[in-house]
Amino acid sequence: MTATESTTIEGRRARLRSDVALAARVLPTHYPLETFIAVNPLAGLENMPFDQAIRRAGDVYGTPGILRIKDFRKMHGAGRVTDADLDAALSRRYPNLAGAEPLRFGGRDLSPLELMRADLLHGVGCLEPVRRYRTRSEELAPQLADTVDAQTAKWCTAFFGAGAWPMPGRESGFYSAWRALAPRDPSLKRAVRARLRRTSERAEDAALTALEALGVGDDRRIAYLQAHLSRLPGWAAHIHWGSGKSVGIDLTDYAAMRLAYESALLAVDHSDRPADRPVATPPSARERADHIATVLGLVGVSDDELSVAARVLAAMPVTAREPLWQSAFESHYRGGLLRALDRAARDLHREHIHTQVVTCIDTRSEGLRRHLESLGGYQTLGFAGFFAAAIRFTDLMGGVASDLCPVLIAPSHEISELASADGTHQAERRMSGARRLAGAEAAFHTAKEAVAAPFTLAEAAGWAAAPLAAAKTLTPALSGAIRRHLHTLAVPEAATVLSVDAMPLAERVLFANVALATMGLVDGFGRLVVLCAHGSSSENNPYQAALDCGACGGQAGGPNARTAVAILNETEVRRELRGMAIDIPDQTWFVAAQHDTTRDRIQILDRHLIPATHQEDVARLDVDLAHAGAALAAERCATLPGARRVRTRARAARHVSTRSVDWAQVYPEWGLADNAAFIVGPRDMSAGLDLQRRTFLHSYDAEVDADGSALETIMTAPLVVAQWINCQYYFSAVAPDVFGAGTKTVHNVVGSAGVISGHNGDLRLGLPWQSIADGSRLRHEPMRLLAVIQAPLSRIDTIIDRNPILQRLFGNEWVSLAARPSAEAPWQQWTRTGWRPWFESYSLPTVLDEERVS
Repeated sequence: MTATESTTIEGRRARLRSDVALAARVLPTHYPLETFIAVNPLAGLENMPFDQAIRRAGDVYGTPGILRIKDFRKMHGAGRVTDADLDAALSRRYPNLAGAEPLRFGGRDLSPLELMRADLLHGVGCLEPVRRYRTRSEELAPQLADTVDAQTAKWCTAFFGAGAWPMPGRESGFYSAWRALAPRDPSLKRAVRARLRRTSERAEDAALTALEALGVGDDRRIAYLQAHLSRLPGWAAHIHWGSGKSVGIDLTDYAAMRLAYESALLAVDHSDRPADRPVATPPSARERADHIATVLGLVGVSDDELSVAARVLAAMPVTAREPLWQSAFESHYRGGLLRALDRAARDLHREHIHTQVVTCIDTRSEGLRRHLESLGGYQTLGFAGFFAAAIRFTDLMGGVASDLCPVLIAPSHEISELASADGTHQAERRMSGARRLAGAEAAFHTAKEAVAAPFTLAEAAGWAAAPLAAAKTLTPALSGAIRRHLHTLAVPEAATVLSVDAMPLAERVLFANVALATMGLVDGFGRLVVLCAHGSSSENNPYQAALDCGACGGQAGGPNARTAVAILNETEVRRELRGMAIDIPDQTWFVAAQHDTTRDRIQILDRHLIPATHQEDVARLDVDLAHAGAALAAERCATLPGARRVRTRARAARHVSTRSVDWAQVYPEWGLADNAAFIVGPRDMSAGLDLQRRTFLHSYDAEVDADGSALETIMTAPLVVAQWINCQYYFSAVAPDVFGAGTKTVHNVVGSAGVISGHNGDLRLGLPWQSIADGSRLRHEPMRLLAVIQAPLSRIDTIIDRNPILQRLFGNEWVSLAARPSAEAPWQQWTRTGWRPWFESYSLPTVLDEERVS
């Protein structure tokens, strides 16, 4: 090979890899189960307006990006969308309607707005999304396209799974292992296997050869690669996440395999009948007008009247109906929320505050905060659940460290858990017990996965396993209590501390200053300040991480709270903070805690570090946290499937605790279902309101943030993550077949990669159906996030102007923004052309609006 030829080949390979990367822009990111992080599955399309992005997604995936019109009409019947909401949405989309003259229609005078509203309510015809970017096999031989998918899923499952028979040659990388094994696959025809035997050693060369055989030119290559990647978006998304992480496979390997299969299969057999692609034709505007006349019971409509009505309806194509419904649906909730915030109590009697509790901004914390404040003497604040402690944490047992921080940032410090000075013996017993237990579990799992050992294992341990399984099924509460007790005996608790000395004092002080200033807690400290992290506990749940703290990388945030508390209690740190105008009184003590959101129990951490002077305060805190947790459990029981609505708080607390240890429970909790708004401001904004656990609540005091740095951090980090969460729930609800995970009842776990439905198929994206719906009824109302901020509007403008991500989210209507400079000012809506009064364009709330947020 000459140097010129070598250069040409390397150039073609590089171009292919670039094209694969460009094609992958439509893919979401799919994190492993142990760190399952919420993502917007259409994040690659956020540079487009929302309505345009969901149309593009429909072309790529063939799936809707919005609820169907029949669903919205049901909501209208239930009062969740009103005629006033529809009129407001139409007026925003078609501002000329406001001054339009009525038209005569079958003996009645109808305004153009009324006619359009009638079409939204009763109009016929709708267009379902159609996958427009298709592979050759989809077009010529659909059954072969299914074969390509089945082979792809089979080998990806073999590579990522950790079963009894690991994929031979896996250590050499996916493509090499697949290339060696695929030609021996007896499920393929001999001629196909022969062609696979000739596949190039390099993935790029194999892909280029297949593309040439398929007749795909360079100008169409990106779109064609995109068609292949979007056939099984789950596997492609997970491989995309692993790019650059040395997992042994990348999207070029994946695409090369799919293209090689397609090329070989089509060369041998494409006798199937090409797939029919029925083209839906929407009804004409005149047909729509005629139908409305019939629905309204109008007679004697003339041709001229029909023609005029048709011209009005032509301005609102059939494809515009659902986005208009979505806008009306969202404004119904948003108008009610903003008016409720106007009514919120503004005097929290801070002079009587004895304890401040800082929780995660997570929507589930809203209920805890509300019930705790009702007891009096408590002030609550909201802050991202990692408490600004971006750490890589190693617990007492050692092993692999965990990154406990948002995926947007990298851990800045390594923190280790150590035995306390007087707890060495306890720590040794705990570590010894944990090692024995881990060894026994490892031996058990190894025996289960070996080829013959399960038969021996069943004979040896079946007599014990069967009763245990029965107990877990029939009496989960008792079984769970016994198992917890036995675990405590085997692995006893130990007094430990977290080492923060490795962080230089200057960095500890900076952390403390930023954390306190961002949450607005710079004065008025109580005797106790509780940093309350959260996690979740459930049995037999691959999606456990989805219920833990997203700010901690899909893990419980207890170590973050403990790290922050250790720093904030240091004398040297407090001394330095006084020079920064943050004077923490000597009598103030910071305490770490963790809220189990499934059981609604709050555990105080590191009790051995709390001084005797504050033991009475902690005793009162224990009682009040138990009271608030039980009240929250009773509130949640009203929405949990299978929970009786009428319960005492004690019974409710026992019920949610039982759900957490029931291995058959597919609804351990609702997580962040129904999230709809992100509120940034002082607690005065929402105090006294029942926000129904639908809002992220981030504390912020504009008066102590003169340069806007704290607000910029909130808007570019927690708000962005909240939008990811919101979009994950939204798309899991409106497009569950593509962006959801299907029902839990048929899930099979594939290593740590994710789950598949049944024995083969695509890796499931998004959330299980049981996280968003109860049977056929959606529990999550899919609406885009509303950001609500109390801060100077000019400050918000400055932050948006210098952050392209915010320009995309707000400018392309992925997130709406309502703001006011003070509690006395009216709400304003951010638009690309400037601020405008919110209620000029949004309908007034009905009584139902107010009931839903107050």
